[in-house]
Amino acid sequence: MRRRTHTSLVCACAVLLSLACTVRFDLRGARTTTMVEVDADQGWNDTGIDIREGDLLTIDYLAGTWSPWPGDSYDAIGSGGDPTCRCNVLNGVSHAALLGRIGENEIFFVGDQFHHRVGESGRLYLGINDADLGDNSGSLQIDITLHR
Repeated sequence: MRRRTHTSLVCACAVLLSLACTVRFDLRGARTTTMVEVDADQGWNDTGIDIREGDLLTIDYLAGTWSPWPGDSYDAIGSGGDPTCRCNVLNGVSHAALLGRIGENEIFFVGDQFHHRVGESGRLYLGINDADLGDNSGSLQIDITLHR
């Protein structure tokens, strides 16, 4: 009888601890995850996600390839190439890399993974690091997680 009481008490404590963790997690804030497709032939792809200053933003490359010219294909890291080429939207970053912008604020490098608390508010846009979109093709599948 004593062994059953001890086992029941241990199980009850485990359930209570589990509930406490769940409540603590829920109180930390909302988390939303959205998958979007980013096309190489569009200047800036509207993700439909509004960011607030202080949000923790995670952007992950999932799959797909795109090209800034016919014949090649690259993932979110881009082609390497000349990071100072006038064909880039953002200098100092691999040509055809995945870029981001919040509202009309500064453009930033995303690549295959971005995880930062953001300092501005606005709509999240993603695009390719290429100024000449006329011969671009392909798309990337991107996972966006927002922690408020």
